[in-house]
Amino acid sequence: MIIAIVASLSAISSSYSASTSEQIEKIAVQETRSNAEIQAHHLSNSLANKLADVTNNLQIISKAPAVQENDFERAKKIFNNAETASSDIADFYMWLDREGRIVWISNINQTAYDQYRGFDLSYRSYFMHSRDTLQTYYSSVTDSNDRVLRLYISYPILDEKLQQGTGGKANDGAFMGVVVAGVRTEVLGKFLEGEISPKLEGQVGLLDNRGIILYSKDTPYLGKNVFGVRFQSFLSSLDAESVDSFNSGFKAALQGETGSRDTTMNNSRVTFAYQPVTLEEKQFGALYILAPHGQASAAAALIDQQRNLTTLTILAMAAAALGILFLIFSWNKRLEQTVSARTAELREANLQLEARDKMQQEFINVAAHELRTPVLPIILGAEDLAETLPDNSIVQIILRNARRITKLTNDILDASRIESNSLRIDKKRFNLKDLIADVIDDYGKQVSSDSREIEYEVQDMEVEADATRITQVLSNLLGNSLKFTKKGRITITARKDGSQVVVAVRDTGTGIDPDIIPRLFTKFSTKSDSGTGLGLFISKSIVEAHGGRIWAENNPDGKGATFAFSLPA
Repeated sequence: MIIAIVASLSAISSSYSASTSEQIEKIAVQETRSNAEIQAHHLSNSLANKLADVTNNLQIISKAPAVQENDFERAKKIFNNAETASSDIADFYMWLDREGRIVWISNINQTAYDQYRGFDLSYRSYFMHSRDTLQTYYSSVTDSNDRVLRLYISYPILDEKLQQGTGGKANDGAFMGVVVAGVRTEVLGKFLEGEISPKLEGQVGLLDNRGIILYSKDTPYLGKNVFGVRFQSFLSSLDAESVDSFNSGFKAALQGETGSRDTTMNNSRVTFAYQPVTLEEKQFGALYILAPHGQASAAAALIDQQRNLTTLTILAMAAAALGILFLIFSWNKRLEQTVSARTAELREANLQLEARDKMQQEFINVAAHELRTPVLPIILGAEDLAETLPDNSIVQIILRNARRITKLTNDILDASRIESNSLRIDKKRFNLKDLIADVIDDYGKQVSSDSREIEYEVQDMEVEADATRITQVLSNLLGNSLKFTKKGRITITARKDGSQVVVAVRDTGTGIDPDIIPRLFTKFSTKSDSGTGLGLFISKSIVEAHGGRIWAENNPDGKGATFAFSLPA
C-alpha cells in the first residue's frame, strides 16, 4: 500500500508541478506582455510630448517679434534660450531665410558661424516641405553636413501682418523662411532607453510613418526601411512564424494600431509590443519594444528543480515509513489492549457517576419535600401566635425563619427542576397591575415601620404568562432590593415597549458590586451573608422560559440599582 501511495504521490507531484510550471510561465508571459504594452504606451506618450515641446518652441520662435522684424541680434537670444530649454532632446535650433540660407544656428561659436553663415540648405526636405505646405514637417533620419545622423523638425516663418488679412490661413506671400530643430538619433535613443523600465530588460526601436528606422540598437539599420531588402535579410535568419509576426506587427503599428505578439528571436521567446506615435493629431511613426521572457523561463526552471526535490523527498519518506511500519504494528497491538482496558474503566466510572447524580437529585427532592412537611404547621402556628401576641419578638423570629426555610426549600426544588429541564410554565391571561399590587402588599408590612418606602407606577395591562412564576420573579427582585436598601425608596414600573412588556424594580440602596455583575444571574452568586444566590438564577430561568430576558445595572446617579425583565406582550 505504501509503495502504491508513493508511486501515486510521485505521479501527482510530477503532474501538478508540470501544470503549475505551465501556469506560472503563462502568468509570467502575460505579465511581461502587459508590462511591454504599458511601457510602449508610456514611451510613445513621452516621446510625443518631447517632440511636441520642440514643435511648440519652433512655433513660438517663428512668431517672435525679433524674427518677424529680422532683428538678428535679438533673435539670437531666443534661439539660444530655446536650445537650453530643450537640450535633453534638441541638438540645435536653426534659422533659414526665404531662400533657404542659414541666418543663425543656436549656441554656435563665431568661427563655426562664419563658416556656415549663408550656407544654402534649400535642397533639404525640411526646408522645401515647410516652404511648399506652410506646415510643420518631421523628417526621417538624415545624414547632416557634419556626418551626424539626425531627424529634423521644421516650421515655416510667416509674416504675421500679411496673415492678419487672411483670417489666420497660410499665405504663400507671407513666407519669410523656416525655423528648424535638429535631434540626434543617438540622443533620441538615449532618451528612449532612459525612459524604459530596467526591470523589463527590453530593447526599444522607433520608425517614422513610412517604416524608416529612426532608432535601433543595431545602428547599421538606422535609416533603413523595415520592409526593405537589408532589414528583411536580417529577419530571414528567424523562422517563418517569427518573420510573419514582426512584419505584421510593423504594418499594424504603421496603420495606427496598438498591440503585442509573442515570438522567437535568437532562440529565445520575446514579446514584440508596438504603439503608434501621434503628433498634432497625425501619426508621426511607430514605437516598438522587444521584451525577453527571462522571468518566465527562470520560474519554469525553478519549478522543475522543486519537482525533482519533491519526488526525492517522497521517496525518502516512503523508505522511512517502511522502516517505521513494523514498530507501528507492534505499538498498535499494545495500544489497542490498553485502550480497551481504559474504555471499560471509563464506562464503569460513567455508570457510577450517572447513578450518583440520580441519587443526588432524588435526595434533594426528598429532603426538600421532607422539610416542607414540618415547616408548614410551624408557620401556621406562628401566624396564630402573632395575631394573639403581636408584640412578642420570639414569635416574629420563629415566623420569619420558618418562611426563610420555606423559600429556601422552594428555591432548591426550582433549581433542581431547572437543572433537569423539568420547570413547568402554566400560561394564563392576567392583569399585571393587580399582580404587582399584591406583591407590594405582601412586602408592605415589612417596611411599614421603618424608613423605606415601596411605590409603583403601573397602568392596567394584560399579559399571558404564568402568574405564580412571575410573582416569584417579582418577589425575588423586590426582596433583593429590600435586602440592600436600608433607607430610601423602591419603585416598580411596567410599560409596553413594542411587542414586549418591561417590568423594572429601581432602588436607592448600595447598588451592585462590580465584581459580581458578570456572574450576577448564575447559581450561588451572592455578596449577601443571608442569601443563597439561587433567587436571581431561578428568576432568569423563569423569564427566559417565557421568551423574555432579564438584566440589571447600577443607576447612573450612583444611588442603588435597577433590575428589569421583559415578557412578550
